[in-house]
Order: sequence, then structure tokens, then C-alpha cells
Amino acid sequence: MRFRLLVRTPENVVFEHELASIPARALAWAADVVVMAALVLGSLRLVEMLGGSTGFATAIGFVAVFLVQWWYGALLEWWLGGQTVGKRWVGLRVLDTRGLRIGFVAAVVRNLLRIVDLLPGLYLVGGVSAWIDPCGRRLGDLGAGTVVVRERRLPPPTAMVAVSERHNSFALDPLVRLAVRRVTAPERDAMVALGLRREWLPPSVRHALFARLAVHLEARLGVPRPPHFSPEKYVLHLTSVVLA
Repeated sequence: MRFRLLVRTPENVVFEHELASIPARALAWAADVVVMAALVLGSLRLVEMLGGSTGFATAIGFVAVFLVQWWYGALLEWWLGGQTVGKRWVGLRVLDTRGLRIGFVAAVVRNLLRIVDLLPGLYLVGGVSAWIDPCGRRLGDLGAGTVVVRERRLPPPTAMVAVSERHNSFALDPLVRLAVRRVTAPERDAMVALGLRREWLPPSVRHALFARLAVHLEARLGVPRPPHFSPEKYVLHLTSVVLA
């Protein structure tokens, strides 16, 4: 099993993801089992509190087990961008093999195939598959085209520019604050993504991307780059103003 997943974008930028280990995935699954059991028991307790009959409570119990077993993982991974309660607690996330957020179909497929991975018990099939596959994928991941990675703890956007490097005269300039209002959503996303991932980019790629983005922003916003600002510092300071 490899420990890293390298994803190359159409712009020839390589992003690196740390693959989740089997013990980490097992811990996340154990946490999810606890949550699922709590959901089922909670639904039964609610029926009892409402005064339902024994037969009705039993029927609700079967329905709750079915819904939780088949849809807990699929709906949460789709809604939370590849995470369940257990995965979020452990720090794992499901991505597609291109490094992108998984869609609804992929989330459903990988969770429906879980019944096969569980055979003949204690996740034996899934564990063997994850051990053999170079990317640590169980059968559900292979069928859905997904991979489980350890989520990096990226710094918050406000930490893009260190306090010692902040230039308040630039950030507080009324013309700058007015100009950044014209930043579009795609531009903002590109600025934030580049700022947060800059430490993991090769130096040449990092320099080229910041230079290209700085030229684009300077021309479109009409905000000149101060002589003492590098393209990277210019983009990061504009991003801080956008997110302020």
C-alpha cells in the first residue's frame, strides 16, 4: 500500500494527499457504528415516549435499522463532502480518484457495496482489499472510484499573512477595499486555494502561479502592486482584504 496519492490537475499542478491507514479507517468506522446504534436506539426511545404499541415500536425499529444501515454513510458523505461523524472525528475524508469532492452516486455506490466488504464478518473482504490495493481501497471504493485520505489541517484564511508581515497601509487603503468588491467568486476561490496550498507546491510552480494570478488581479482590479511586494505577497494581502 502506498502512503501518498498524487493528483495532477489540467494546469500540471500536482497535489499530494496522505492516504488513510487501515487502523484509522477502522477507528472511524467504530465511531460511526456507535453513532448509528444511538440513532436506532433513539428512534425506539422516541416511539416509547409517544406511547406506541410494542408491535409499532418493533416496526419502527426495523425501519430505523434499514435507513441507518443503508443511508447513514451515503447521505453524510454526500452532504458533508466525503465525511461521516466518525471520519470527521478521526480526520479522514473520501475523495474521488481525481482528488475532487465525491458526488451522490459515488457516495451511494461505495456504501451499498459495504455489505460485500463486511463478508464474511469483521470487514474481512474489505480489509484484505484495502491491504492489497496500492491506494488502500476496499471494494466499495473500487466500485465508486473513490479513495480515503487523511485531511490536512490547513491554516484558516485569516492566517494567510503572518502578523509580522501585514501591511496595514495596504489593507486599509480605501481604493483597495473598494476594488476587491469586484473580485468574482471563481477568482476568490482561486486566491484562497492557492494561498492555503502554497506550502505544498514545488517552488517553481508556486512562483509561476502567484505571478500569473498577480498580473491578472492587478490588471482587472486596477490595484498596482507595491514595489516592495512580491507577486505572492500581493495576492495574499488582497486575499486577506477579500476575506476580511
